[in-house]
Order: sequence, then C-alpha cells, then structure tokens
Amino acid sequence: MKNRPAFQEMLADIKQGKINYIVAYKLDRVTRSVRDLEELIAQLEMYNTYLVCDKDDVNTSTANL
Repeated sequence: MKNRPAFQEMLADIKQGKINYIVAYKLDRVTRSVRDLEELIAQLEMYNTYLVCDKDDVNTSTANL
C-alpha cells in the first residue's frame, strides 16, 4: 500500500472523516495481499469506515464479511 500514492491519499481522507465507505468492484482492485487487507480492515474499524466489494460479496458494514 505504501507505493500507491492515491491509496495513501484515500487513507488520509478516511482519517479525516471524509470517507465512510470504500466501494470496489472486486477485492483485488483494493489489494491482492492478505496482510495489507488485514491492516486496511484494522484501520477502517478505527475510523468507522467500511469496505464493500460487489463481486466478492465483501461488506464490512455487516456481520457477514
């Protein structure tokens, strides 16, 4: 995630409360690394932000990831 400037900008916006949801077509458009995904979800939880990926049935705003 560190080598993705736009992604870092999005994380900064999340920390500033500008973003409530990240919506992606597929999870691999967000990250391909399980470790990065784990880190991202931890950060999202801290800032009450959710990840939704349509094709992979990922929605962290519900109990069913």
